[in-house]
Amino acid sequence: MEIHTASSEAPPDFRLEWDVFLSFRGGDTRGTFTEQLYSELRSKGVRVFRDNEGMNRGDEIQASLLSAIDDSAAAIAVISPDYASSHWCLEELARLCDGGKRILPVFYRVNPSDVRHQRGTFANAFVVHERRFGKDIIESWRRALTKAGGLSGWVVPSEQDEQPVIQITVQLILELLSNSPLAVAPVTVGLDSRVRELLRQLDIRSNDAKILVLHGMGGIGKTTLAKALYNRLVAQFKARCFIPNIRETSTGDNGLINVQNKLLEKFSPGRKPINDINDGRDAIRGKVQEAQILLVLDDVDDLNQLDVLIGKKEWFHDGSRIIITTRERRVLSSRYVTDCFEVRELNSDDALKLFSYHALKREKPTDSFFDLSKQIVSLTGGLPLALEVFGSFLIDKRSTKEWEEALRKLKTNTLGMSHQLSLQGVLKISYDGLDEQNKSIFLDIACLFAQMDMTVQEVVDVLDGCGYDAKNAIKDLREKSLVKIIESDTLWIHDQLRDMGRDIVRSENHYDPGRRSRLWHREEILSVLKDGKGTRDVQGIVLEYKEKMPVRDPSRREIFWSHFTRMPSFTTLATFLNEICKKGRGERGEEGIVLRTTYFQQMINLRLLQINRVKLEGEFRFLPQSLKWLQWRECPLRVLLSDFCPRDFAVLDLSDSTIEQLWRAGRKRVAENLKTIILRGCHKLVAIPDLSGSQKLEKVVLEKCTALTELHKSVGQLGSLRYLNLRGCSKLAKFPTDVSGLKCLENLILSNCALLEELPEGIGLMKSLKELLVDGTAIRKLPDSLFHLEMLEKLELTGCSSLQELPNLLGMLHSLKEIILDSSGIVSLPDSIGSLGNLETLSVRWCTSLTTLPSSIGDLTKLKDVFIGGSNVRELPASIRSLRYLRELTLGNCEFSRDVPDSVEGLISLLKLDLGGESITSLPNQIGSLKMLKRLEIWNCPSLETLPESIGSLLDLTTLFIINTGIKELPESVGNLEDLVFMKLNKCRLLQRLPASFGKLKSLHHLSMEDSGVVELPDSFAMLSNLVTLNMGKKPQSARVNPMVMPSSVSKLTSLVELKARACYISGGIPNDFEKLVALETLDLGYNNFDSLPSSLKGLSSLKCLLLPHCSKLKSLPPLPSRLENIDIAECRELEIISDLSNLKSLQELNMPNCGRVVDVPGIQCLESLGWLYMTGCNMCSLAVKRRLSKVSLRNIWNLSLPGG
Repeated sequence: MEIHTASSEAPPDFRLEWDVFLSFRGGDTRGTFTEQLYSELRSKGVRVFRDNEGMNRGDEIQASLLSAIDDSAAAIAVISPDYASSHWCLEELARLCDGGKRILPVFYRVNPSDVRHQRGTFANAFVVHERRFGKDIIESWRRALTKAGGLSGWVVPSEQDEQPVIQITVQLILELLSNSPLAVAPVTVGLDSRVRELLRQLDIRSNDAKILVLHGMGGIGKTTLAKALYNRLVAQFKARCFIPNIRETSTGDNGLINVQNKLLEKFSPGRKPINDINDGRDAIRGKVQEAQILLVLDDVDDLNQLDVLIGKKEWFHDGSRIIITTRERRVLSSRYVTDCFEVRELNSDDALKLFSYHALKREKPTDSFFDLSKQIVSLTGGLPLALEVFGSFLIDKRSTKEWEEALRKLKTNTLGMSHQLSLQGVLKISYDGLDEQNKSIFLDIACLFAQMDMTVQEVVDVLDGCGYDAKNAIKDLREKSLVKIIESDTLWIHDQLRDMGRDIVRSENHYDPGRRSRLWHREEILSVLKDGKGTRDVQGIVLEYKEKMPVRDPSRREIFWSHFTRMPSFTTLATFLNEICKKGRGERGEEGIVLRTTYFQQMINLRLLQINRVKLEGEFRFLPQSLKWLQWRECPLRVLLSDFCPRDFAVLDLSDSTIEQLWRAGRKRVAENLKTIILRGCHKLVAIPDLSGSQKLEKVVLEKCTALTELHKSVGQLGSLRYLNLRGCSKLAKFPTDVSGLKCLENLILSNCALLEELPEGIGLMKSLKELLVDGTAIRKLPDSLFHLEMLEKLELTGCSSLQELPNLLGMLHSLKEIILDSSGIVSLPDSIGSLGNLETLSVRWCTSLTTLPSSIGDLTKLKDVFIGGSNVRELPASIRSLRYLRELTLGNCEFSRDVPDSVEGLISLLKLDLGGESITSLPNQIGSLKMLKRLEIWNCPSLETLPESIGSLLDLTTLFIINTGIKELPESVGNLEDLVFMKLNKCRLLQRLPASFGKLKSLHHLSMEDSGVVELPDSFAMLSNLVTLNMGKKPQSARVNPMVMPSSVSKLTSLVELKARACYISGGIPNDFEKLVALETLDLGYNNFDSLPSSLKGLSSLKCLLLPHCSKLKSLPPLPSRLENIDIAECRELEIISDLSNLKSLQELNMPNCGRVVDVPGIQCLESLGWLYMTGCNMCSLAVKRRLSKVSLRNIWNLSLPGG
């Protein structure tokens, strides 16, 4: 069966709506910590949901908030002193905990212990809440705080700790969100059939863990195939990880430990790094047992790598899938492998097609090149990398004579060679065809930059500093497929091409590294430097010191513990604790690298030098005058020495250093050719020196220099400056007044300079400015001259709450493509906005003072995205029908004075429509004209009772959310939505049934009808064969509601993983064929009226979580499936009999307070994984349980509450 999952081209509909839900108490943190955190996340492209606190809300938490929680990948809870006084915050936190979201707590000016135990201000808050809210609600809030207080998070005791915590949190979130579909090759031939074959081999429906090895020679396409396979599977796994290039990254000091940490960080973001390879192995074993995982280990070349990264197949949770790519056949015969797949060369037809794409940009060669193409394909052996590189080599050669000459070279380079040597011969032809500059740049990339994960722009900055035409050179290398640009604009080179480049450099001198042009191997570098073997041949060195961690024997800890248990004493205890402390401190295996400047004296042609985290001693005048790039991150100096001034020095990167000033005032020699200064994260930097002598400066990065209070006036006169980044300079209060010299400046970033109140009046003189970011500042007014910036493309004013108006001059910004005014104080938009003919994005979210949009908005013919949600805009202008290229329109939380206008039918390109507002009573029938619509969301429309029949015409729709509306029925036409994957009908309390056509929704994966009025499912419901999650839960109510009968058809939903039917008042029994739900992991039937559970429950072989709280008529608990991890039977007051639990070896939580009729819990003494046992109020079984537990030691218990204390 074809598996419907996300692919590398998956639309955003397959992702959750929000990356992060931000929970916080506005009075404590808004405008300070939370605002900075929010802005920092958004600047990194993270989609953050932040509630607009302060708006009028009733006692019930808004449906939009609940939905945002459900639709978030993770959450950050900023728990501050007044957090618990807000029942909104507590309800949000409880919802996050109940939903099993990944929560990152930040304890802002509070003690985590006070949060955990609800002491201090938290205790005071609950005194107030207990007067208003019921016991169950209070208890759920307490549980949430207890859980959050026990999670690993960060404490912010004072203002000076805010920035570091923000950076750590953002980094962790970025890591957490990195598990997304991967980019595959732009041209793929023969890939789909291979992926389909591998999907059959992996058999995703099987509960067994499987380890698949893709093996074949380098350049055969293993990584491309693994990426494509990962993309087809990624949506099916909550825990997934792709680790590339293990062969390269596992070498050197702590190589495998670093790979272990990368893997553990993917599965447990924010965890403390391990520093011992055996501890890492144990930690990985613990994590992969917890849940189904998808893991790809790319380019494994040693069995030891598998031993420390995956250990044994038996470690892995059932249903896990591990994919390994390797060139080494010995990996195939290992005990780790369950399935193998040899990646073979492309067949002749596919090979010809791939070559033709790259050489001729067409599927099939023309007649004049057909025979030549077939001969070339034959010589390349059907290897995708060779076909791509050699095809790209021929792209600009249009005569048959040139092709014949290339074919002659190919025959010479591959004659009588093996496949691997033949591949190198093919690649070498492409290298030989480069001019001398591009050869040098290729070798710089292959030998130096390849291991640094540099962006294209970073590489261009360095190479431009060397006098190269870097942009055109990289363009040429890309066209020849020698380098590529991948995710995050990173420059990437295939390992075969990298190895070829390094072999070329090694061939310069096989025996003496000091006579090679480039050095990248640490031991060779240290040998050359310390033995004085450096010569004029050396052009580049990259050396990054990473602390070497000792490999510790894991048995030492057990031995010392054994000594203490046999002979308890202060001495043996101290020995054991000392061992633990050593582990916690992470002992240094060696001292840091110390080099002397004289080591470099003979390298008179050295251009490129990286010495990160290295201590450099001696006079800097000994560094070569030829030096053009120095990257010295975490430099220990306070001031760069005055004798350091190479004549051609171009790029200086001292990021994350303790530097306080670049050089002392009055310095006579200046770096006249300096082009780039990067001082990112230099938190002690207090001032910038006079830069007037560095008139070639093009880029200055001072991001997060939090001690910087002002810029030297010379910055305003840097005539060559193109890029100036001051983001997060929180103490910077003013910008130089005279900026008349910044005529070349293209990017000015002032984000989160919270003290900055005005821009220079002369900003209009920055004639080249394309991007101006002043979000998170205290700007009150934009200078008139700003509107003379004819090249400005992006203007961001998010969070500028003091800014109330934009002048009519706005229309003069004819190049503007994006204007973002979210959460600003803007009262109105000028009519001249219609003159912005190139505008593509307009965002005024949460502009609560904005009530109207000008009709001239209809003149913005290039507009693609309009975001109005949360503003006070009352109606859409009729002119909106003219926006024929609009892709996304967000109108949620807008209080319209009238219904959505018929004019929306003109939005023929719309992909996403988000509607909401109490005044909406109907949707226009014209909505069916939006044929390209993929996502439709309707929120908080209590007066909306029906949907138009035309909704069934939205055949491309994949997501339909109808939340908190007055809908009474769905039209039968909804069954036409055969591509629908996600559907929510939450809080539609008047909706009591689903249409008979509902079973036609064959693609439906996720259905939520939480707190809706649906009490009966149609017979066709059993046809939803791909349904993965079904939520029919309701809020427990004291008033009588219509009971639901659980139909037997539910047992036919064999793909179902999660079933929630809480408070549906199910009476009688549960269908006895439940064991057919073989994939079910979570079953929530709490607050229902059934009196028994079927014996077939034991057949739910995948079940992990069984929730039955407040089932007031339940009398017995039948035998349960062995994989259960969590049982909740709280407040089941009629429960008398619990079957033997001794088979539940994985059970971690047993929650059964106030089960007063239970007389015994058989097998409780065998629950070896139990961590939480809560039995308060179970008085009749008190003695029996205590007697059973007295005979064993449950080592994992961390929360224990027994009847009678």
